[in-house]
Amino acid sequence: MAENYPLWENKGRSLQKWIENYRAAGCPYPISTFTLTSRHQDYTVDQKSVHLNAKLLTALHMSNTDTTYRQISITQHDEGPPVWWIGRTGPGVIFIDDIFRSKRSDDPYISEFTKAAYEMHFPLDSLRNVFVPNVNEANTLSSRDGLRYPSSTEQTWEPSSSEFNALLGIGIGKVLAAFVLCAWGQGRKRIARIVTFHIGADVHKLYMRFDLEDM
Repeated sequence: MAENYPLWENKGRSLQKWIENYRAAGCPYPISTFTLTSRHQDYTVDQKSVHLNAKLLTALHMSNTDTTYRQISITQHDEGPPVWWIGRTGPGVIFIDDIFRSKRSDDPYISEFTKAAYEMHFPLDSLRNVFVPNVNEANTLSSRDGLRYPSSTEQTWEPSSSEFNALLGIGIGKVLAAFVLCAWGQGRKRIARIVTFHIGADVHKLYMRFDLEDM
């Protein structure tokens, strides 16, 4: 088990409490009113229609091979501390491909960019899954001993497990928890499970799937 595993688990448990209990006090993530358009005064928003590779969709257990997705890239106009959001959105799904926000930045948080990117083309309440391909966040990967990663099989982590709380409290998990809270507020939508897996023979490219459900 990684040295900081209990710390991550406690953070994840607090996030899950705020997500699932609308009465839980102290939530630091208010509902976001930030929106994006193709011609935003502060950000360059590049987007184009794409189709996902059929083999990838099969590996992800997705059957909508004919669906058109939107590939979206968001960067700031000015020369301030860097921030960017790169991903793909489709009906019911977000792929978060590459994200960064400097700690010195005053821009919206990555969770807010995620919400705004999806809402450009789809109603927020239609979202069911968020995929994070090729996770390379150091703390997430360093927990592999406790989480039995890499694994040759898909692993599903339920909210009742210590592993779920640890993953929610680390890196990308915290971004997804903040996204749920800034998108819907407390007690509306929950992260029902976290799935970790790899595609093909390369077990060093960790994929994560966050499944969302109504409360």
